[in-house]
Amino acid sequence: MKSKRIPSIRTGLARLVAACLIPAIVMVALFLYADLQRSQKRLVNDSIEAARALILAVDGEFLGAERTLRALSTSPFIPRQDFAALQVQSAAALSDSNINNIALVEPGGQQLMNTATSFGQPLPKAPNSNQFESVLASGKASTSNLLNGPVLNRPIIRVAVPVRDDKGFTHALVGVMLPGYFQKLLLQRRFGSDRIAVIADASGAVVARTHEIDRFLGKPVAPGLLRRLNMEDENAFEVVSLEGITVLTVFVRSPTSRWTVAIGTPIDSLTADLRRSLWLLGGLAALLMSGALGLAWIAGGRIALSIRTLGASALALGGGKAVVVPQLGIREADEVGKAIVKASVMLADADVALKSSEARMRGIVESATDAILTVGKDQRIVLYNAAAEKMFGWPAGQMLGERLDKLMPARFRAVHAGHIERFSQVGTTSRRMGDGTVLYGQRADGDEFPVEASISQLETADGTLFSVILRDVTARVRDHEALERSNLDLQQFAFVASHDLKTPLRSIGGFMQLLERNHAGQLDEKAKALIHRTSAAVHRLDQLTEDLLSYARVNSEVRPFAPVRCGEMAEEVVHLLDDAIRQSGALVTMGELPEVMGDRTQLVQLLLNLVGNGMKYCRGREPRVHITAQRDSHGWIFSVADNGIGIDAKHHEKIFEVFKRLHTQNEYAGTGIGLAVCRRVVERHGGKIWITSVVGEGSIFYFTIPDIAAERSAP
Repeated sequence: MKSKRIPSIRTGLARLVAACLIPAIVMVALFLYADLQRSQKRLVNDSIEAARALILAVDGEFLGAERTLRALSTSPFIPRQDFAALQVQSAAALSDSNINNIALVEPGGQQLMNTATSFGQPLPKAPNSNQFESVLASGKASTSNLLNGPVLNRPIIRVAVPVRDDKGFTHALVGVMLPGYFQKLLLQRRFGSDRIAVIADASGAVVARTHEIDRFLGKPVAPGLLRRLNMEDENAFEVVSLEGITVLTVFVRSPTSRWTVAIGTPIDSLTADLRRSLWLLGGLAALLMSGALGLAWIAGGRIALSIRTLGASALALGGGKAVVVPQLGIREADEVGKAIVKASVMLADADVALKSSEARMRGIVESATDAILTVGKDQRIVLYNAAAEKMFGWPAGQMLGERLDKLMPARFRAVHAGHIERFSQVGTTSRRMGDGTVLYGQRADGDEFPVEASISQLETADGTLFSVILRDVTARVRDHEALERSNLDLQQFAFVASHDLKTPLRSIGGFMQLLERNHAGQLDEKAKALIHRTSAAVHRLDQLTEDLLSYARVNSEVRPFAPVRCGEMAEEVVHLLDDAIRQSGALVTMGELPEVMGDRTQLVQLLLNLVGNGMKYCRGREPRVHITAQRDSHGWIFSVADNGIGIDAKHHEKIFEVFKRLHTQNEYAGTGIGLAVCRRVVERHGGKIWITSVVGEGSIFYFTIPDIAAERSAP
């Protein structure tokens, strides 16, 4: 495979110079072009305004001629057919008009009078009599195109108006205008010498022109312009003039006379300044580029020499040699040279420190009481400390290079490799293994024992390494199992003791009732008071025993979790507390409650305790209790809010302990076990319970019930 050629620093600098200068040059050229476009747009706008003004002037001349003729059309000499007097009157009107001569024409085109000849001389029939027929038929003035006049024998333009008497339109009064008048009108505008301006009649024939009027008078305008005149009344476009020059032309056509004014500017004139600027820009760019490239070539040579010197020094540094870098004449290169010299000193110091650190680390690993093993991605052991030898019974010489799963029971080996692979993919650097469950190792003699393990991964140049730290927890597991057995024994004892106490307590209570009922008359007040106190104590002891039984049953009478509709459960609680609600005037309300997985009996007991407390600890007001639930990312958060006496924040943890009461029996009856039962129920369901409260305003008890289905589906 052919290797890719890497450019030198000189070439790179030359490219950088070009990359910096060329966009700037192109940008300037674009600015020049944009300026040309703006200039061209201004020229078009100015030309359109000039053309509009000129066509208005042309229409104004026609309108002036029409006014003069209409004034003469009312002459009394016409009805009397005194054409000689009419000719004198018409000749007098020419002095203040742009009309060259005036003629009176009868239907059919015969001239009766013309100021261009002496009265009485024979007059020819006027050509293009259709204009006169149109004027007499419509009663409206009309302007002709350029035509040849039979009297003057030269190109003329006629403006005709009708003459009317009592019977209708009888004659046409015609004013003759010469193209020279419009030529003069055009030249007065003083267009530039390179610009071509044209006045054309309704047919597109040239009437006046700034260039070569003698050559093009009466001829059609340029074909491209003529096509545009048949499609629109105003626009700007490029067209080839009658001289064969490409011009940017604007034209405006009158909506009344349909005559046209067109103004053209040669494209060469428009782009001349741009061409000159581009030639100048090209010369300056070539000069600037050659100078910049020369400087870049010289600077690149110096930099290349510095880099080669630094490269040789770096190779010497890599070989562990003492490095001396000469002055290179470039500040940054000299700084790098000093850094290389300093790095060589630091590298020597670091080498000594590394060897010392490796010795200390080796000592720590070998002296650690926990087994430490390191494996590669192939899970073969590359490090095996003395504690591992002692724990597993395999010497390091036999285990190095062996697979890690040799140290675990065979039943775990199939899934072990997958666990390590997933751990390497999640990106976590370290974590405990087993997620709190007990793992097992296997000694050389086949004996299995429980271990606690953590794993970490480290990316090295040779690949990923996994380090595992193992601790033998045989004693801890044994102690934990003994503690669990002890707790079960204690729970069973509490359950049996509480259950067995209820029978004698009921007997004592019954005896007290019989004594009071059968022998009350034989007893004094002191004896009766003792009986009442004894009965109350028996009742409290019975309630305490019942609460202890409830507390013990939470974990001793374990039922499998099942779906529980909390709305129905809350309604059942309200039904069970019906007597207490009616006696206290309490109002218990609830929001939308979900369905959860749990022990329905224990959840009913939980709500009974919380709602009952909310009703009981409410002095001097009607109790109000509200039960709600809301979803969070892990499950449901339930709340039971009341308007009771509230609890000071310093007691918020204390109230959930067994036998912890904040009030005396005389203030509020109870055993101090209810909230402890609540906490045990919630914890058995995997949740937690807490309180927020304001003294004198009420309390809100919160507890959570995890969404078991959601937790199982979570990754």
